[in-house]
Amino acid sequence: MNAIILIGMMGSGKTSVGKRLAQRLAFKHIDTDHIIEETQGLSIARIFDAHGESKFRELEENVVDKISKLSNVVVSTGGGIILNPVNTLRLKEMGTVIYLKGSIAQLEQNLKEASDTRPLLKTHALAVILQVRAALYEHAAHFCIEIDGLTIDEIATEILKIQGL
Repeated sequence: MNAIILIGMMGSGKTSVGKRLAQRLAFKHIDTDHIIEETQGLSIARIFDAHGESKFRELEENVVDKISKLSNVVVSTGGGIILNPVNTLRLKEMGTVIYLKGSIAQLEQNLKEASDTRPLLKTHALAVILQVRAALYEHAAHFCIEIDGLTIDEIATEILKIQGL
């Protein structure tokens, strides 16, 4: 097992689950959004405001390219990473891609206080974003975990079961 990559909508718990999973496996945790923020010296929201979504997606592709050869890592991705087919291909080649799938109700509950840090929520309803991305997540993933009602530890345990651990 080289890597576990978590994909899914904003609010699906990719970062929280990724950190917990990395801890349990003694792997390094990588968050693609955090790498972009660190290298740019700006929050994701500020990048969107100052440079637009297309520039952010370009930065995202660069990060995926840089991390694609790493092993023994858990990668938490940005929710829109699957919008670029190049990212999807690289992530699938890198390791096991797991879609953390949540209902709109669960995602909204998880995001209730985060709308200021989620630039797409300023202009798009969560349901609309999910409608556009749902098939892309399904296509990009090797496995899917329904997250509704599960804790971070329960989701991590399900991922470990998928990995045979």
